[in-house]
Order: sequence, then C-alpha cells, then structure tokens
Amino acid sequence: MSHTTPPLHDPDATLPQTLAALATREGATRRRLLRGLGIAVAGAFAAAPLRSMAACTVIPTETGGPFPGDGTNGPNVLTASGIVRSDIRGSFGSAGTAVAPGTPLTVTLTLVNTNDNCAPLAGYAIYIWHCNATGGYSMYSSGVTTQNYLRGVQVTDAQGKVTFTTIFPGAYSGRWPHIHFEIYTSTAAAVSGANALRTSQLALPEAQCREVYTQTALYPGSLANMNQTTLANDGVFSDDRAVNQLAATTGSLSAGYSAALQVGIATTPAVAPSLDQFGLSGMWYEPASSGQGLALEVMADAHGTGVGFLQGGWFTYDVAPAGGIEKQRWYTFGGDVLAGASSATLPLYANTGGNFAALPVTTAVRVGTATVSFSSCNAGQFSYTLSDGRTGTIPLSRLLASPTCSTTTSRPTNADFSLSGNWYDPARSGQGFIVEVNPNVPVTFFCWYTYAANGELQGVAGQRWFTGQGAYAAGSKTMTIPLYETQGGVFDTDTPASQATSVVGTATLTFQSCINASLAYSFTAGSNAGRSGNIALSRLGPMPAGCTA
Repeated sequence: MSHTTPPLHDPDATLPQTLAALATREGATRRRLLRGLGIAVAGAFAAAPLRSMAACTVIPTETGGPFPGDGTNGPNVLTASGIVRSDIRGSFGSAGTAVAPGTPLTVTLTLVNTNDNCAPLAGYAIYIWHCNATGGYSMYSSGVTTQNYLRGVQVTDAQGKVTFTTIFPGAYSGRWPHIHFEIYTSTAAAVSGANALRTSQLALPEAQCREVYTQTALYPGSLANMNQTTLANDGVFSDDRAVNQLAATTGSLSAGYSAALQVGIATTPAVAPSLDQFGLSGMWYEPASSGQGLALEVMADAHGTGVGFLQGGWFTYDVAPAGGIEKQRWYTFGGDVLAGASSATLPLYANTGGNFAALPVTTAVRVGTATVSFSSCNAGQFSYTLSDGRTGTIPLSRLLASPTCSTTTSRPTNADFSLSGNWYDPARSGQGFIVEVNPNVPVTFFCWYTYAANGELQGVAGQRWFTGQGAYAAGSKTMTIPLYETQGGVFDTDTPASQATSVVGTATLTFQSCINASLAYSFTAGSNAGRSGNIALSRLGPMPAGCTA
C-alpha cells in the first residue's frame, strides 16, 4: 500500500490479550470529570419507541488495538475538552482544525440491552475512532501524531442511538476495514479516561468498501490491501466472520454513505427513581453542548406525604445567530411531583424587566411547558414546548453523581448535600441561585440567574446568568469559588465555535444555617466588571432532611 505513513502490519492484539487488558481496565475506579454545565437539544420531540421483540445478541468483545487514544496505550484524548462531538472529521482543541480527507460516512450505533428484550439504553457514552484514508491513526501514525481527528464521543438518546459524521476509513495491510468503539456507562465515565464497559469493532461491507477504494488517489493502496484480506482470515473478525458486527451500509460515492449497527450489551435493566426525592437535585446537562444546562431542586414531600415540589432553572441562549452577552436566556419551571412517578409535566416561565442584584421585583410569565423524566439517578430527559413554536427533547446526564439519589424507598441524607437547592433574596424576588454542594468530589456548583445592571428596560436582552464552580472542604459552610460568564452559544444546537467561557470574578458563599446564607461577590472582568457586593439569601422551600447547618 502506498502510504504517507509507513504501512501498518496487523496492529491489533489477540482476543485473549484484549480480555486480559479489559479485566485490568474494568477494575479501575470510576471517576467523574467536573466540566462546564451543558446541554444539547436533540431537535423535534420524539417519543421513545416500543421495545423490539426481535432477538438481539451481545456484541463480541474485541481489541482496541495499539492506537486507542484512551490512555491505555499512550495519549488520552478522552480527557480533552471538546471530545464529546458528533462530527469527528476535524481535529479539535490544541491539535488545531485540520480535517481528514475522505468519502463522507455517517455512522449510527443503536445500543440495546440483551437482558431486557432489546430495550434501548439511554445515557450511555460511546467513543469511536478509526484510521484515515491512508491507513494512519491520529495521535500515533507518522505524519498525523499532532492531529486528533476521527475520534469522538456521543451519548445515546432515548432510542439508544448515537450518530457520528466521519469519513470512510481506508484499508491497511492485514486488517479488514473497520471502526473501533468503546462503551461507557455515562459521559462522565468516558471523559475520565477509564473504565470502558465494553470494547468492540464494526466491520464495513465488501461491496461499499470496493466502491470507495476505486478512488485510488484518495485511498492509495486500500484496494490492494483489501484484496489480501477477507473476513475469514482477518485477525479480529475471523472467528465468526463479523456476523454480529457487520454494519448495514447504504449510499454512493456522490452522496456519501451511511452505516448502522445494533450493539447489544447485557446489563441489569435500569430502575427509574421516584421523582419525590431530594437526591435528584443538582446539575444536569447534555455533554455534546457544554456551556448551557439545567439546575433543579426536588423538595420532597413539600405538599404532603408523597407529593413533592420540583423547582428548576434552564440556562441557555437565544436562537441563531450567536451573539454577545445580550443573547443569554434563562427560564424557570416548577410544580408538584409524585412519589412513584418518574416524570412530571410542569409550566415553563420567563422573567424580564429586572436589574442586577437590585429592584424591581419581577414576575414570572408562563411561556410554555416542560416534561422532566429520569430513567436512572444519572440519566434523564427534558422535553419542552415554547409558546413561540419551538419544541425539543434534551437527553440529560448528571454533572456529578448524587450522594443520596435512590431507586428504592430508602432516602439517605447527607449534611453537605442538603445545603443544595434554591436560594434567593426575598426583597428582590425574580432572581436567585440554584446550588449543588456535592461531597463526592467535593465541589460546589451554582447557577446565578439575574439581569444586566440596567436590564429593566431591555426585555429578554436584559437577562443574565453566571455560574460558580470550585472545590470546597467537606463539612465547610464557607466556600470561595470562581465566577464564570459564558456567551456566544446558540439555543437548540451543538456548541458553536463562537461560544466561550471565562473567569470574571470570585464569590464567597456562606451558609449561616439550613435556611439562611449570604453571597459576597466581586467581578473583575466581563459584563459586570468592577461590581461587588453582598446578597442575603433565604432558602426558597422547606429545609431538606439531614441538614445540620
């Protein structure tokens, strides 16, 4: 094969070697990565499909090969900001923006549970990677060691699907054309760079491969290499000729190709948590679009035994085009939630006409409806319908594992975590904070929904929000953490290049008791540069169980 990089000779290890490596990897402790709060909107609302009655098979475990880029053999791209993305054709972050040339290929994987009648598995993260058109792997092969293209992570939606936009991989010596992938229980597990649930490979059909490889200038040597390899003698697929790994592939050279594969794993069916529990409180996001997200508190049994109240905030942006700080948008939602239920439909509100940390008090105006549902303590879904016609469904992952969420009737408590929730200044109602104090890391994270200094006359353009996030000492009631401002995002879209988050100051959050707190702030940059002050805070709802402040 004529290469821009040296020929690769069957770089993949044997199956026994792979199983040994996986046994070591699966013994690693699962770690969660603190990232910026984010959500991505999936587009039009789609109800979860009926469970298929067709048989599904556990995907074989295969080697990740010597070029995984997951930290098990050299570099780890999974810990790089930006790895959660659907279009993997280009490099990202410090690797630049070079795009791998090749025939377009869309890859769709559908993750299902073989222990639950092929039910789709939502909220899992899948990392894929493959070689470029000349057989080289980014981060490893000569000539592309500084690139990180053709690698990315996506989170399975309510249908268990992930979709990647990439290029058709080349064929190198000794291997049938293939794509590697790893499955993780969550995005947090994936981006920690450890603890893959399963590693496998997708095989591409011969007919489409031969069609693509007729482009000898774009795929030099691929056709000759493929002529020397069959599924029967391939070092990975020869045991069963990829009967459960061969992707259904359609398309053409002119239009590009689409490859789809059902991926079965055997896992215990998830038990949906009851909504009426404080353990669901905290920060939720969709990792494909960092920089926007949801914060919520469930006030357990607030309206009687088995009837709680959920109060949340949605921190996002205006529709395209992207703009400056004036295009930040925030909404609130709230209503009763029932014990035993895993979803609730709630009114969605918007506030305008306020000024930063000052009067007047503003009034929430209903602008739509939101449905919040949770399939586990770490995965959920947020569906919205706005009065202006916008609708969508957002798959949610928990930012930090809850210390008290339960899928049984048990309701554990934690003194630090019980400081989480909705806090505000009653004299300036219509703006405030949603806080998560999480002892698992330990980290404090809050979303501050407010207004521009002169936002009273600016309408929705006067809305502002900030985030605070930083480590704290477990058991401490005083936390000094950085303040962040994010702008340049777009509602209902993946993170655009225009979006940026920067440190704009510091805040000291002090809890005097379970129902009283204060926040001292000082802005050194951003839209509030030069402003400082102190806000006396009260808890919005009842004191959570377990609070001892």
